[in-house]
Amino acid sequence: MAVATDRDTRVDTLRAQLPAVLTTGYFNSGSNGPIPRIAYEAAEEVMRRELDEGRILPGTYLSNRDRNRSVAALAAGMFGADPDEIALTHSASEGINAALMGMTWDAGDEVVATTEEHPGLLLPLALLAHRYGVVTRYAQIGNDIDGVVDALAQQITSRTRVIALSHVLWSTGAVLPLREIANLARDNELIVVVDGAQSAGQVPTDLHASGVDAYAMAGQKWLCGPEATGLLYVRRDRFADIAPTYADYGQFEASGYFLPAAGAMRYEIGEFYSPAIAAQAAVLTWLRDDVGLDWAYDRIAALGADFRDRLMRIDGVSVITPAAAMRS
Repeated sequence: MAVATDRDTRVDTLRAQLPAVLTTGYFNSGSNGPIPRIAYEAAEEVMRRELDEGRILPGTYLSNRDRNRSVAALAAGMFGADPDEIALTHSASEGINAALMGMTWDAGDEVVATTEEHPGLLLPLALLAHRYGVVTRYAQIGNDIDGVVDALAQQITSRTRVIALSHVLWSTGAVLPLREIANLARDNELIVVVDGAQSAGQVPTDLHASGVDAYAMAGQKWLCGPEATGLLYVRRDRFADIAPTYADYGQFEASGYFLPAAGAMRYEIGEFYSPAIAAQAAVLTWLRDDVGLDWAYDRIAALGADFRDRLMRIDGVSVITPAAAMRS
């Protein structure tokens, strides 16, 4: 008779929080993660309170602001940033757009990206081209992740302003070396904007250690939150280089002059749906305290390596994903 291990017990406990993985074969690894019960219950509690009591009780605006900042502080602690460097967003795409559109561009300025990017980054780059005449230069990398820094370096010219790319490539699952890419950017006085939609929550992410300037995360993917949630990191010393794209209610002085909000909160756009933010806070706390990101990373790496080995033993199956990428 098999004896259950602590690891088995932990996995069973975590799966019990995720009904979707118990009722179906859940293979959606790129679009939406399964919602944990704890997130559903947090959203339901807020929805019930709003139904019974209304949505604009005394102190609502201040309490919502405090709530949002607590979520930013929670995320900052999980991903190696300071609380004032985290903005709440409604998606990773919103964060990417806020970072890129917040810069001052001249016709002929350049962005260097890779040939393996998701439309969530490619389309904002196309908008820069249409709106400002910005040129995107693409580094051909394919499966040669070891040569990605050299490939990017070959595309840099005197007109290059930004390197924009993914942490985890959606095409192959390869994990790009952000620290080395950031070093390349520093040597050339460039800004690094990262699409973290496929990475946050499933590969190690220490934003300060990475050296990147902006990093956009999706709340509904590996962070298992609801749609219309996300996070944007902007390094504090880049606040002057990346301006707010939208002016929101409350961002003005009594004299009537526009005054950006303190810290990365200046990049937040519009209102947030309170039940969704409550669910996001609950699931981030669950990932930090019950799942454990280090444990999750190790398990993902082990399962990915085992999966790849099994595939390679099947006649007629070609595995194009690099071995190192099976950690993601």
